[in-house]
Amino acid sequence: MYIKNSKIGIFKTVNAIIIGVAGFLALCNLIFAVIMLTLDEFRGEMVAIVLGVIFLVLMSAMTAIVIWRAIAIHRVTRCRIYNSIFEEDHDGVIEFSSISAMTGFSEAAVIRDLMWLTKAQYIHNVTLTRTAVVINVLPGENTFVTVACPTCGAHITIRTNGGGRCEHCGTFMRLRENQNV
Repeated sequence: MYIKNSKIGIFKTVNAIIIGVAGFLALCNLIFAVIMLTLDEFRGEMVAIVLGVIFLVLMSAMTAIVIWRAIAIHRVTRCRIYNSIFEEDHDGVIEFSSISAMTGFSEAAVIRDLMWLTKAQYIHNVTLTRTAVVINVLPGENTFVTVACPTCGAHITIRTNGGGRCEHCGTFMRLRENQNV
């Protein structure tokens, strides 16, 4: 595996907390602003206008935080897609254009995602070059075995401690799930 599941788990937990707190504060801010603007004693006064502007700015900032973290979560969830592509590789080099074709993401998005994921160390044992991803195959993982697909029974070749996709039915499998063959 080329992803760090523990780091991704921590990332998702922290993001859930940040998004939850920001969302709760935005909701409280909105309720307080509505109450302030609907009370007759503050209607038309400069205090109400200033408080309304402050609440609007704070709510915009909290909304921006939620969107920023949601984008980061989206990028980390793509990590599993890239991991399965890396596990299926047989020669150790995958061009960005090939990853783009396999995922349906633009080549620029693939490069941006992989640069962020490797810099943040969510993906490891890969090296990014100008045009491709070089997979640093770990010792003991550069050998291949033939296994039977659990869905259709076709024989496919999978890297040791890796995974692969059946060419006949499209089922993705890991070697340790199919060690009996």
